[in-house]
Amino acid sequence: MVTESQKPYLKYAVFCRDAEEGPDGTLTIGGVVDLLDMPAPETVVGAGRPAMAHVELQLAFCIGGASPGPHRLMVGVKAPGLPLEPPPPQLIDWEEGIVFQRWIKAFRIPVQRPGLHVAAILLDGLPLGEASFLVRFKPAASAA
Repeated sequence: MVTESQKPYLKYAVFCRDAEEGPDGTLTIGGVVDLLDMPAPETVVGAGRPAMAHVELQLAFCIGGASPGPHRLMVGVKAPGLPLEPPPPQLIDWEEGIVFQRWIKAFRIPVQRPGLHVAAILLDGLPLGEASFLVRFKPAASAA
């Protein structure tokens, strides 16, 4: 039952390799990513910057319970070892009668250190929830 006092909430959020919403409204999510085992980024000698790799993922998420009218949606990524600038908020219009809205956003996420990489989802500055994945670096192959 929906009431007037209902506040926006995050129904789900997941990092994945592929997400698509079909013409009938069916959401298909492929390759859910919660753990990445990857080689450590190579250090560039004399570059003056830390070694870094990038991971290309999609974030599929759904927000429900927002009141009709204009809103500001922001998705900011936090990664170990990196101060990342939050993106500017996206202006969205929540129409009357809409129960929930889905988004699929593509990200190129920098990876400098192993650890938890998190996307924080905010609506009108209110944190609704997060999606995350863990990065582990594979041990370097030993020379034979």
